[in-house]
Amino acid sequence: MQHPNFETRHPLQQEEQETGYDPLQNYNRNRDRGSLDSTVESTLQSYRKEWDDLFQDSNYLARIRQAGINGRLRSSRFRSVCWKVYLDVLPEDKTQWISRTKELRAQYEKIKETHITNPRKAAGKQDLVVNNPLSQDEGSLWNKFFQDKELRSMIKQDVLRTFPEMLFFQEEDVRTKLTDILFCYARENEQLLYKQGMHELLAPIVFVLHCDHQAFQHASETANPSEEMKVLLDPKFHEHDAYAMFSLLMETAEPWFSSFEREVRKGKEEMLTSIPFARPQDLGPSVAIVTKVNRIQDQLVKKHDIELYMHLNRLEIAPQIYGIRWVRLLFGREFPLQDLLVVWDALFADSITLDLVDYVFVAMLLYIRDALIASNFQTCLGLLMHYPPIGDIHSLLLKALFLRDPKNNPRPVNYQFQQNLDYYKTRGADFVNKTRASTKVAPLNINKVSSSLLNFGRKLIAPMGGGSSGISPINSEVISALPPQAQVPRPLAEPPSCTTPTNTQMKSQPYPQTQHQHRLLKSESMPQPQLK
Repeated sequence: MQHPNFETRHPLQQEEQETGYDPLQNYNRNRDRGSLDSTVESTLQSYRKEWDDLFQDSNYLARIRQAGINGRLRSSRFRSVCWKVYLDVLPEDKTQWISRTKELRAQYEKIKETHITNPRKAAGKQDLVVNNPLSQDEGSLWNKFFQDKELRSMIKQDVLRTFPEMLFFQEEDVRTKLTDILFCYARENEQLLYKQGMHELLAPIVFVLHCDHQAFQHASETANPSEEMKVLLDPKFHEHDAYAMFSLLMETAEPWFSSFEREVRKGKEEMLTSIPFARPQDLGPSVAIVTKVNRIQDQLVKKHDIELYMHLNRLEIAPQIYGIRWVRLLFGREFPLQDLLVVWDALFADSITLDLVDYVFVAMLLYIRDALIASNFQTCLGLLMHYPPIGDIHSLLLKALFLRDPKNNPRPVNYQFQQNLDYYKTRGADFVNKTRASTKVAPLNINKVSSSLLNFGRKLIAPMGGGSSGISPINSEVISALPPQAQVPRPLAEPPSCTTPTNTQMKSQPYPQTQHQHRLLKSESMPQPQLK
């Protein structure tokens, strides 16, 4: 998708719906003046009518939520305003919109002034013994400057890779805005800081704001919009508004990136509360995201398609392999940007807690379930890590809504992915090879159970089972889900963090317990998805 520098259409607008007017383009075409005036008036009326249709009366909130869920914001020129309402950036009371917007913009100005500093500007205002480039003092602006430079460099690396196919994100001004927003967020959230993947949550927000600003500028060229439009859609505050929206989105998404426990906050009890007697792979630094993806596969997928659930278990494809990326990025890498924005419309409109994410996850698996069931380990990985294109993204959302509440949502048409699977088999093989190559520098595996814990479990059950059963209280659920033929591990399913004995070594093992130990390690230590 190319970024238009001067365009009469909203960048996401369908051809048949006009949103703007370019006087130069019309002048070059030598159009009749009367026709020109008519076009201008029609454009302005269309713009105001869309605003009124969305926000006119006191019952607007239910209306715009329904519009987001039903996919009617795909070509809207006020999508960013709807998102602000969904994410609680704007209050429900429209009379407070202008004051709240100005308040948030002022807050970001203070945040930016606090965290983005230039130590040269403070020359003469501080003691040179403390404030100099060689100082390691915590109060030194130069020391802070060099620490900030390291963080900004890390953020910049990810920003440079954001939507490389889109010229909009290659513009230096846009990259600077993305970097500054992520940097300020990291400094305002010192415990969380910046985590890889956050830039992919911010980028669509920045793009949607830009699209709406473009439409507003075209409409305001020939007419005087309302005061609300002027304030909410002011392009000068692009960065400020993006920061406010991103921060509110991260209120919900933060536990999926976090490596520490926090107090349970409103609407997050489900995500932050651990399951009693959880399996070992459910435990670890990112307990919320691991628990979430395991719960989706072990409960929701099992409930709606037991055959698919058993097939994934038989192949030992843990949901962490693909699901962490799906959830953390809100499916940002699985769909083209225009379809992704429709998905986000529905996710945000449904609830600020993003409860619909779980059911979109399941609907995505069900769309490719026939291909998954007919495939081996490598091809399944290819399908899950390189999700196939969907002809109608709205059908997927309808499926997700039906899965969550079949009584109040009609059963949608059951579409299935049917294509040649050779491409996905190749992609799966590439993923396996890349994962194996990365084992030269073993990454931190948050799901690996310590050897001391395994030994303790074996000693605990030794008097009952004689030590050869290979089942312990902490692993019984994992082992019971594996088929009998899984006792001898398949080479294709080997996780990168496990040390696998050779065939000669396995034959020379005097005790059968070694096979069970290998099964335990294999099930409990799955490779983590790479977001890069």
